[in-house]
Amino acid sequence: MKALHHAMKKALLFSLIALLFQIVSIRADSMTEYGVKAGFVYNFAKFVEWPGTVFTTAAAPLRLCVLGKSPLDGKLQLLAQRQIHKHPIEITDNPSTQDWPSCQILYLGADQASRLNVLQATLAQAPVLTISDIPNFAEKGGMIELYIEEGRVRFAINPAIAQRAGLKLSSQILRIAKIVE
Repeated sequence: MKALHHAMKKALLFSLIALLFQIVSIRADSMTEYGVKAGFVYNFAKFVEWPGTVFTTAAAPLRLCVLGKSPLDGKLQLLAQRQIHKHPIEITDNPSTQDWPSCQILYLGADQASRLNVLQATLAQAPVLTISDIPNFAEKGGMIELYIEEGRVRFAINPAIAQRAGLKLSSQILRIAKIVE
């Protein structure tokens, strides 16, 4: 009987800890959201194939260009310590419009919505993966849009735009994305 009582107390304590963890994760501040989104950006790069002419050497850097005032609260800067397919990630903050085509990934912060027309005109067929958390980014001509749904980071992909730019997106990533046209 004593063992049963002890086991019930232990189960109740475990349940309370699990509940507390869920409450904390639900109430997690935006820093957690930004970290998750930065992780998505890194993983997207793993599942994209750029045309062979994009990288001048097998170890040339992969340029991640970041537009906006502190997009993702600086979490993208942490990617500079990583590599994608033997390409070290090089971060460029707020490059000029004429430098956008030399990026492999262009992340637009939410404050850059007014630049979507310039983005489309500048990168119409350039092999640059465009990612943003601007609402309806993928529907407005971007490639990958990050959004929050039911408290979780989700993503939408516009595969036609990526294909037009000469990028090949893995079927693995397309399988789990919301596809928009």
